[in-house]
Amino acid sequence: MKIKKDLILRRIGNENIIIVPDRYIVDMTEVFSLNETSAWIWEQIQNREFSIEDIVELVEEHYEVGREEAMKDVQFFINFLRKKELIVDN
Repeated sequence: MKIKKDLILRRIGNENIIIVPDRYIVDMTEVFSLNETSAWIWEQIQNREFSIEDIVELVEEHYEVGREEAMKDVQFFINFLRKKELIVDN
């Protein structure tokens, strides 16, 4: 998997925002808000290919949580990214 091209993560105040530029209508964009953990994961996987297992390992190490909890949270995040079409499978 990888994050789609041209997506932008910005921190605006206390918000982490993914901006999806619309290539066909100049003034329109789609915006998604991420919590701190999701934004941290996004930064770790941006500009590279990754698997769910890769993210689980990152979360386990960084947040010192168990594998089961990390897997549950990562799966939820990946499902969100897929539903919003922010990632593509290789």
